[in-house]
Amino acid sequence: MNDTEVILLITEGERLDIRILNQVKKSFLPEKSVKIFPICLNIYNLYKKMSQYDDFGTEFIDIFVVIKEIIQEQNSSNNTEFLALKRSQISEIFLFFDFDGHDTLVSQYPNCINEMFELFSDETENGKLYINYPMVESYKHPVKNQIEIIDIFNKTHYKTFVASICDKRLEQISKMDKNAWLDLFLPHLKSSNHLFFHKFELPKNYVETQEISQLAIYEKQKQQHIDPNKQVMVLSSFSWFLLEYLGEPLFLEWQNIDNQGLSQ
Repeated sequence: MNDTEVILLITEGERLDIRILNQVKKSFLPEKSVKIFPICLNIYNLYKKMSQYDDFGTEFIDIFVVIKEIIQEQNSSNNTEFLALKRSQISEIFLFFDFDGHDTLVSQYPNCINEMFELFSDETENGKLYINYPMVESYKHPVKNQIEIIDIFNKTHYKTFVASICDKRLEQISKMDKNAWLDLFLPHLKSSNHLFFHKFELPKNYVETQEISQLAIYEKQKQQHIDPNKQVMVLSSFSWFLLEYLGEPLFLEWQNIDNQGLSQ
């Protein structure tokens, strides 16, 4: 990779999302040129804005230009460094959003997430989308030996709820090293596997992980939790971003950590 090539990470929020990804970058991608910018819209509002473009849903739309225009429109995300970037400088694009199933726009745009996954399915083209269930704060939700299910329309906001039950050390993100992140994300991979095979365990091998797509995870969430029960399984998608980006060597690290835990 030459000096001008950039891995572009687009986040929904401008605080916690960026803090997490900065530490992930430091621990797992130290040699990469990674730029992180917030769009300051949730996925439903982004979809609403994008659908106003005549070329939306066609092969002719230039997603990078659209995102640039949307970011430029907002004072909260208008970033001169991002606006100066050219498409030719960017090698890969990744987008990170919350599921936000309680949002009032969910019923107005029922096909939003399906269409966004179809649009953002390749990091070297339009970009690749990852969704946290229910929100970015899911990274610190205690997930131990079984999946965690929560109500979408809970009286207590998820941010407040998870802050009351989490290990407070996980809120000190700057102090977390690579091993801490590996330990933290491991049960989220097991939870994902549970959606497909009803077993809270890592996939048997790396090849099995390649059969699990982000769209398939969403469809399983809808089938098993969202549609029948208005619930969602807690899942931090940062684990999948790392696994899909770094591949089998990282999977083997997780497998080794898991095997050590099982033997104790």
